[in-house]
Amino acid sequence: MDGQKNAFTAVVLTKNEVANLSRCFASLRWCAEIVVIDSGSTDGTREEAERLGARVLVHVQPPPFKIAEQRNWALREAGILTPWVVFLDADETIPSGLADALEGGAAKNDVDAYELTPRYIFWGTWLKRTQGYPNWHPRVVRVGHAWFEGGVWEHFASGTRTGRIDTPYDHFANSKGLSDWLARHDRYSSWDADKIVAFLESKDAASLATTRKLGLRKMAARLWPLRPWVRFLQMYVLRLGFLEGRAAFAFCLLYFFYEWMTVVKIVEKRRLFRGESI
Repeated sequence: MDGQKNAFTAVVLTKNEVANLSRCFASLRWCAEIVVIDSGSTDGTREEAERLGARVLVHVQPPPFKIAEQRNWALREAGILTPWVVFLDADETIPSGLADALEGGAAKNDVDAYELTPRYIFWGTWLKRTQGYPNWHPRVVRVGHAWFEGGVWEHFASGTRTGRIDTPYDHFANSKGLSDWLARHDRYSSWDADKIVAFLESKDAASLATTRKLGLRKMAARLWPLRPWVRFLQMYVLRLGFLEGRAAFAFCLLYFFYEWMTVVKIVEKRRLFRGESI
């Protein structure tokens, strides 16, 4: 346990996450420190985080919010003293088995970053098939040796020595309810639509602002009118999500709607680009 406390700082990004902090922080007691990077909460998140023992810093980005930039800011400005950082969102937790696996990975010291995979929990159901488990997310960094790129859909910078740890963390995908989910995915769809329109107009893959799954993202950008139906078919049918019950059906409908928001915004942006009304 002492070795663990010397190895890791947990960095938690927040905005109006007071309802999630206690569960999240309880799973991070093995870390040397919990640092909260807050984006301007108005619900008492900062005060509750401090009460629970975290060190809180505020960094409000100009819109649109980009996760990669917020995490890089934390790496530069948060005064982290441990050799490793694990990044977590407030609606996520790290089970004890993953904490042990992270400490083991840090002790090897043969990579500079790790990707982790989540268990998506929605309405109390692990959507293992629906979400294509395992799917990998950049979450663990050796301080001074790795950085993030990619804006909203972040990834490690090219050339980073990266490993994977297959013990999952838990992501409570709807922890603050539908209204919060819609607000977040409204932001994501705007960012997605901007990048797709820029790509369609320029044919430059750099407009997509990512190298993660670049081939698939280029295809999705070109076939943008089909996105809602392809996403639903992929998640609910091809991945056998229908075997995971009503929670999976509801979740897949939410993602259909997210892709539909993106399609509508692409149409709007292209019409405005041509000087047409919306």
